[in-house]
Amino acid sequence: MLPKKQQSSYFKVPLKGSFTLLFILAVVFVLTGRLNGMTMTRVYEERSKNSVIVHRFFIETSSSGYSIGLRSEKDGLRINQKYIVDENLAALSWDYEEPHKKTKVTATRKGNRIYLSGMARGKPINKIFKINELPWNQTFNIGLEHFALAPEKSMKFWSIGTSGPGNMKITTFKVKKKKTETITVNGKAVEAVHMKMSLTGILSIFWSGSYWYRKSDGRFVRYKGKSGPGTGVAIMELISENE
Repeated sequence: MLPKKQQSSYFKVPLKGSFTLLFILAVVFVLTGRLNGMTMTRVYEERSKNSVIVHRFFIETSSSGYSIGLRSEKDGLRINQKYIVDENLAALSWDYEEPHKKTKVTATRKGNRIYLSGMARGKPINKIFKINELPWNQTFNIGLEHFALAPEKSMKFWSIGTSGPGNMKITTFKVKKKKTETITVNGKAVEAVHMKMSLTGILSIFWSGSYWYRKSDGRFVRYKGKSGPGTGVAIMELISENE
């Protein structure tokens, strides 16, 4: 899970001599270094019957919460994305670039509206999505890391599609926690929270997927489901992490 930025509880420890003071300063220094200016990197590998996609995440703190870069590569083709999210990992803005499909768009949330503009498949696009108070979760997997460790059992959110009939359209998704179980990720046993995600309402029959989050820290470690309309089952797993 991405670390919470507020660390004020460390300043409530009573000072009992210079050793305690030095210890507190050391803790604050480490936390400050971790949360400011350091890039956390993760690499995931997504495998299906006919393809392998490598997803590289680059995560830094920002004034609003986090800045998340994502580079996805398949057969020499690349998709670049950048997300600005708040401390709860809800999206504030999103940049999406898919050069081989002549697509480059930017979306920004302002209140209960999301403004999207740019080029989609070689054509100008300019849309305003009217939404409600539900969070906008454009990062999907990483965007649920705080929820994975929260007491709530289910939630809903908005997200903009990037393929198939839902391309550059917005819809709502629901996610529900199933159980905690032990799975194998990159050859290692991991205790993880299993969640099931789907579209809401009658659209739920068209897509659903399973996500697993490491119980110890909420980190996204595995996905299993269809990666898009007409595709087979894909499995995405965390293969390396550095922070």
